Amino acid sequence: MRVTGVMVQYYVACKRELWFFANQINMNYDNDDISIGRHIHEKSFSREKKNVNLGDVSFDFVKTGEKNTIFEIKKSSKLEEPVRYQLYYYLWNAKKLGKEADGVLVYPKEKKREKLTLTPEKEHEIEHIIKDIEKIVSQPLPPPVVIKPYCKRCTYYELCMV
Repeated sequence: MRVTGVMVQYYVACKRELWFFANQINMNYDNDDISIGRHIHEKSFSREKKNVNLGDVSFDFVKTGEKNTIFEIKKSSKLEEPVRYQLYYYLWNAKKLGKEADGVLVYPKEKKREKLTLTPEKEHEIEHIIKDIEKIVSQPLPPPVVIKPYCKRCTYYELCMV
């Protein structure tokens, strides 16, 4: 099974959302937040080459130099922790392919940045998360509902709460 950065983000945010997404139950077609996020991604850092592929993963953009830096652009910092793990996953993947890098989360609307470095502890967590994602996704039914502060903004809200 191919694990993606979005799946890692969903795993940290909500395992039920992960299950829906990985089992191709998609509710995102008319979500304003996703449309705004795409617009921000397209309009921000217009001089950078976007959607850089490395192996099976795609980064928003990369700056090369003495040490490479992987950038991840986000609409807002409301889901900071899940997004951090998405970027840790990208850093872990790059390291596995022999391309060590640091990471930067960028929130253009908030004019905010956060630098991340992959530590041995985060590498171990990412490896555990990948194994757990494979287990969750292969279950016949989604995990039970766990109500979180951001549930009302989730594209699966009606599916979970009905």
